Amino acid sequence: MPTLTRERKTYQRFPAERVIGRMSVDEWMVLLEHSKHKSNYICGEVVEVAGASPEHNVVAMNMAVALRNSLDILETNCDVLGSDQKVFVPPGLYYFPDLCVVCGEWKVDLRDALQNPCVIVEVLSPSTESDDRTDKFREYQQIASLRHYILIDQSRVAVTHFEKLAVGLWAIVGDFRSQDDTLKIALAGATVEVPLAQIYRRVVFS
Repeated sequence: MPTLTRERKTYQRFPAERVIGRMSVDEWMVLLEHSKHKSNYICGEVVEVAGASPEHNVVAMNMAVALRNSLDILETNCDVLGSDQKVFVPPGLYYFPDLCVVCGEWKVDLRDALQNPCVIVEVLSPSTESDDRTDKFREYQQIASLRHYILIDQSRVAVTHFEKLAVGLWAIVGDFRSQDDTLKIALAGATVEVPLAQIYRRVVFS
């Protein structure tokens, strides 16, 4: 019998048009200073951060405000940082997540990259969702301080909450599909509550 074969596409993590090239970290820092666009540094490869839609920006801002308000009410020592904050990922990666939270003293390296976020939030887009759910998540797990990873869909009501358990494993502790749901995050000895209705405030879905 003849053997059935079929061609398989070669795996390409990033679209070619977003890959700037390979360079040192110092060269990348110079690029950031002179470029109009942010880029991530991933094991020597520089990849331009994908542009964001208005819905993406509204959802990210809503999440930041809701988190900040809840943290203030609970009087925690936590801060919410936006998408211009670099995060260092061991052993030598730098990302610009959509949002991150740090509690207590900030640990920042000489390149102004945060080293100890306890929460990272990514707003999903069609061009980044696959990476946010797979390779990037696996890389983020190398950050010792990270306890929560939250993915927010911009095109529908869908929020997935991953938490690092005491045994060191990551598990989905919340997978929400209704604006009546509430995201709950254990931080600094308190439970931060963020209603999905606030996350998707003024976002209209077709």
